Amino acid sequence: MRRVRAAGTEDRSHPGLIAGILLAAGTASRFGGPKLLEEWRGETLLRRAAGTLSEAGINPLIAVLPGDEKFRGQLAGLAGILLVNPAPERGIGSSIALGMGALPAGAEAVLIAVADQPLLSVDAVRSLVSSFRPGAIVAPRYGQHPGNPRIFDRRFFSELASLTGDRGGQLVADAHPEAVLEVALPEALGRDVDLPSDWAQLEDGPGSEP
Repeated sequence: MRRVRAAGTEDRSHPGLIAGILLAAGTASRFGGPKLLEEWRGETLLRRAAGTLSEAGINPLIAVLPGDEKFRGQLAGLAGILLVNPAPERGIGSSIALGMGALPAGAEAVLIAVADQPLLSVDAVRSLVSSFRPGAIVAPRYGQHPGNPRIFDRRFFSELASLTGDRGGQLVADAHPEAVLEVALPEALGRDVDLPSDWAQLEDGPGSEP
C-alpha cells in the first residue's frame, strides 16, 4: 500500500545524511545527441540538475557520467564525486550500481536523480527530503504519474548496488510497495527531455523557475 503525502505537510525532523547520485551517463539515443549539454536558460541541463540538487542540500553529490570530458567540465564546484560509466549502454542499472559503490559510509539514505528534468525545483527536492522516514522509499507523484528523483533508505542499498540493465530504482520500489511514500508535486515539474519534440515544447512553454 503506497502512502501519498501532499507537499508542504512534511515532518521537519532532520532526516540524517542523504547522499545523492545524479545519473548522467545515458546515451540519449532518442534525442539524437548529448542532450545534457544543451543549454536552457543560460546553463546546460547537466549543470542545472546538479545545481538544483546542490542548492537543496544534497551532499555529497555523486555524478555518473560518460567518458566525454565536456560533461566533467560542467560540474565544477557542484558535484563532489565524478564517476565515469565505461559502458553506459548496459543501462541505467549499471550507473546506479556504480554510484552506490561511492556512497559515504555514514549515509542514511540516497537520493537518485536523473539529469533531464530541467523544471524540477529546489523546493520540490526539499519537500522530498523533508518527507523522508527511516525505512522508507520517498517518490514524487507528478499528477497521476510516479517519477524521479527517489530517496531510498539504507536498507535498500544492497538491492540498488545489484541493479543491472535498463531497470532502475523503480524495480526496487515495486518490490517494496509497503515502504513507498509518495509526495504529490505539480505535474509540470516532472517533465523530462527524451525527444527533440520534448525540447521544442520546453523552449516554447512558460516553464517554471526553481
